Amino acid sequence: MPAGLYLHYPFCPYLCSYCDYFKSLYNKSDEKDFFEALTTETQLVAEEFPNTKIETIFIGGGTPSLAKIDLLEYWLKTVRESFDVADDIEFSIECNPDSVSQEYLAALKDLGVTRPNFGIQTFDPDLLKQIGRGHTPHQIQEAIYFANVLWFKSYGVDLLFGLPRQTSAMLKKDLSQLVDLAPPHISFYQLTLEEGTQLYADVNSGKVVMPDDSLVSAMFRIGCDKFLSAGYEHYEIASFAREGQECRHSLNYWQGEESIGLGPSAHSYLNGRRFANEESISEYIESLKQNKIPRILNEPALLDRADETIISSLRLRDGLKRKKFEQLFGLPLDERIDNKEYEKLMEAGLLLDDKGSLRLSDEGFYLADEIALRLLK
Repeated sequence: MPAGLYLHYPFCPYLCSYCDYFKSLYNKSDEKDFFEALTTETQLVAEEFPNTKIETIFIGGGTPSLAKIDLLEYWLKTVRESFDVADDIEFSIECNPDSVSQEYLAALKDLGVTRPNFGIQTFDPDLLKQIGRGHTPHQIQEAIYFANVLWFKSYGVDLLFGLPRQTSAMLKKDLSQLVDLAPPHISFYQLTLEEGTQLYADVNSGKVVMPDDSLVSAMFRIGCDKFLSAGYEHYEIASFAREGQECRHSLNYWQGEESIGLGPSAHSYLNGRRFANEESISEYIESLKQNKIPRILNEPALLDRADETIISSLRLRDGLKRKKFEQLFGLPLDERIDNKEYEKLMEAGLLLDDKGSLRLSDEGFYLADEIALRLLK
């Protein structure tokens, strides 16, 4: 059974004002206990789902580039002993520019990492401070230089738009600097306000002002145009890649493929079952000391999973394969879409239906989420 493996590394050196992912401030002792628990979880999951072949690994967080190399090495040894790991594995790890050096990236490469991913977010020093990032524009340049010097065949960068008080002129400066660096893969995300974050509180209190919706929409189009003119393929709503540099792990996720999630808050989808781990480092560690995974079952109904697959697949340039959908859910795609809306979207040129795939047109790609919701019954 082929699957992707995701590890949620839950520690950060500081807490960004906009981030709502599960995380905790770094503690050396907690990290050691975490990796011991993680090794146990890896073994237990491998026993629970034998004959699983790992085709991609993605370490996210948190700030995975804080992890001690010897602890990562010990865990990866367990992964390779417990699972069948593909020879051509894609192995990604998220990196903060301020927590990597050339020596650290070289050590990651020796461990088998094929694809570091740098969360640069913006080159503007004032905006970096506004959202609580600890790195500088110079450290961004350094991190990408290190990746090139070490001959990583692939690496990615994340850029945010719609930041507090950001103008289109400020974004254009970011885009020009990024395109000049020519990374193989770019993720271009809108900053969204998440309840419970410091940024959410600051905006609600009037302390911070966000760009209005029309400006944010214009920013997205400006970014897309810039990347396309620079020769990138827009293969997913927020993802741009040079030829052959698409992120395989993310593609598998959007297409509803099997995935193993390890670490606190991580989600899994295996053998038609969905489950997640508790969002607590202490509970995660204590539970696995007793050889028990602190797991929460999350079993959406078949039709709910079918609808989720429609939404995520329409994020992709290649769209949704009718035959694959029927194989996954045992029903034709037409039974889950609204025929009247389908006809309207086709007539408007926003939706295309060809070669057994339902996909969005170039214009429809900018309205993907809205179209997907309209299309569902």
